Amino acid sequence: MKIKLLFLLIISSSLGYTQTSSVKVNARAQKDKILIRWAIDTPSEWKKAHKTGFIVTRFTVLRNGQILPKPEKLLLTPKPLLPEPLDSWMDLAQKDNYAAIIAQSIYGENFEVSGAKEGALSKIVNMAEELDQRYTFALYAADMSFEGALKAGWGLVDNNVKPNEVYTYQVSVFENPKVKSASFAIGLKNYGALPEPTDFVAVPDDKKILLSWDYETFKTIYSSFMVEKSSDGVNFTPISKTPLVNMNDKVDHPSRTMYYIDTLSVNDKMYQYRLYGISSFGEKGQMTKPIAAKGIAALVTAARLIDYHIENSNSVSLEWEYPKEAEEPIQSFEINLAEKDKGPYKVVSTGLLPSDRKFECKKLFPSNYFTVTVVGKNNQRLTSQSMLVQPIDSIAPSKPMGLEGTIDSLGVVRLKWKVNEERDLLGYRILKANNKDEEFVDIYQKSYVGNDYVDNTISLKMSNSKVYYRIAAEDKRFNISEPSEILVLEKPDKIPPAAPIFKDYDTKDGKVFLKWIRSYSDDVVSYSLRRREKGQEKWEELKQINDTIQEFIDDKTENRKIYQYAILAKDKSNLWSSLDHSTITVTVLDFTPVKTIPFLQGLPDRENKKITLSWDYIKNKDKVVGLSIYKNIKGEAPALWKELSGDVFTLEDHDLKINIEYEYHFSPTLQSNSPAKVESITVIY
Repeated sequence: MKIKLLFLLIISSSLGYTQTSSVKVNARAQKDKILIRWAIDTPSEWKKAHKTGFIVTRFTVLRNGQILPKPEKLLLTPKPLLPEPLDSWMDLAQKDNYAAIIAQSIYGENFEVSGAKEGALSKIVNMAEELDQRYTFALYAADMSFEGALKAGWGLVDNNVKPNEVYTYQVSVFENPKVKSASFAIGLKNYGALPEPTDFVAVPDDKKILLSWDYETFKTIYSSFMVEKSSDGVNFTPISKTPLVNMNDKVDHPSRTMYYIDTLSVNDKMYQYRLYGISSFGEKGQMTKPIAAKGIAALVTAARLIDYHIENSNSVSLEWEYPKEAEEPIQSFEINLAEKDKGPYKVVSTGLLPSDRKFECKKLFPSNYFTVTVVGKNNQRLTSQSMLVQPIDSIAPSKPMGLEGTIDSLGVVRLKWKVNEERDLLGYRILKANNKDEEFVDIYQKSYVGNDYVDNTISLKMSNSKVYYRIAAEDKRFNISEPSEILVLEKPDKIPPAAPIFKDYDTKDGKVFLKWIRSYSDDVVSYSLRRREKGQEKWEELKQINDTIQEFIDDKTENRKIYQYAILAKDKSNLWSSLDHSTITVTVLDFTPVKTIPFLQGLPDRENKKITLSWDYIKNKDKVVGLSIYKNIKGEAPALWKELSGDVFTLEDHDLKINIEYEYHFSPTLQSNSPAKVESITVIY
């Protein structure tokens, strides 16, 4: 069964004084008795309790599986439990250092505080720090010595218990209602063996062993741990004189694992370790099974790459040297590869044996930097200097595949193809011919990076009706592949007019002013000015123009919306110009305040000593979500008077003086964030 660690080892808390104090109680069932422990959670009340003592009351709440209608009360401490006199501690303190700490905390004339300060105020600080230290060490020592806790009046053993009953133990400070009492329910049926710690691991290092185990699971069960060590696997002795306590467990940074480092005199000797926990009642838990470990010498020698043999353009065999007598602490070798000496390096092979001195690496770069890492049995790593390997590459990339393309009405060609898989690929050569029997020309004149290309050099006025394309792959050694299959594209049989373009635009008072340059094509018969909201697919025609007009004012816009405008030309063959360069995007910003309040009145009522204000909003126009009302006496500066929601339409003002002119200013807040017109009214009261 799980037992809460008594007082959460209060040394790990901040030890700050709280506004209220309370008793913390814990209990542990054994085969024929129940052990009880308690403490107070503040140092000041803990010190006072030395003189008043503790009262323990037992309530029998369950018998034979049945809840008793009225719990049976039994006072276990006819007299309050107080610390035993100092003289009675001598024998126990001689054999139990923790009992001596408890006695010193209670009866010692002073409890040394490091870095003691001088001065009157400093004495007060020192006294508070000394009390904290007495309190901290006393409760820590009580966790380590149940017998000492009993002598201090912080524990009790109840032997008058029955297996068929369950009890609630209540602990309180005698005649001190300021300290809240505490209870704990338990019965003999709760008895169970303390568990064996888990995840007990030994990690070897140079002349030391790092021991670790699961602390998070067992910190509510054990207040300390003990590690035992053996050199023969039979005779075990404690690894330390005192139990091990985790001093790194903090409330804001809880520890998951507990560690202990055992220093060794030599590396080659095998040791066995086992572990058990100790509860705050002094009980030892079950022992773990022994684990064996020995020290491992630290790595001091790095491997050295000495040679390489290029097998082919994509494979190299590496060789390195390492002293055979230094192999003992090695776990393996790792091979690392990068395209640049500075990295980043990637591991290309792991788990090479300590006896290995060769490795073949495939899938090379044009330039390859290799290193060898020695991995120790304790995961220590040493990496060699780098070696450059540049394979001879005369093999061209494979023939590009999947070349396809389109040509639009303006003669712009868009090509795309499948990407080659060569790691040393530099790019592609773009080849074009205007006739079937014509020699292909490299139109980009260098390697093109990517797998799509736009060619806008096609002339639709030339007599050739087709255009021909091929591409070739090129690697970083400038080897060029066989050209791809020929792609034939049909040129459009009609030439659309040149596109008009916008030369200027402006926005003012919610209107958009547009100007454009007409198409230079001679066969244009009309223009179409179109508009759409950004993000919409469909265009709306604003105006069809059949004359020389080159500007337009769009006054049917909405504030803060983004519009796209397009101007298109149509020729005699009903071909429209392209939209590619004939669109602009305009954001409409109209800061003209929106009139929102059409009705506003203020009625003075001297009989009832008030002014009643009433108003209304224009429906469905930039919905009002809030209203700020500013008030002032005429001639003075306005000040914010009221903040209202958009569903309030009347308000009374009772803060008035006779024969004063009051001004009220109504400033609505609109859902659209557009500015709203401020409306004002003057009322004579």
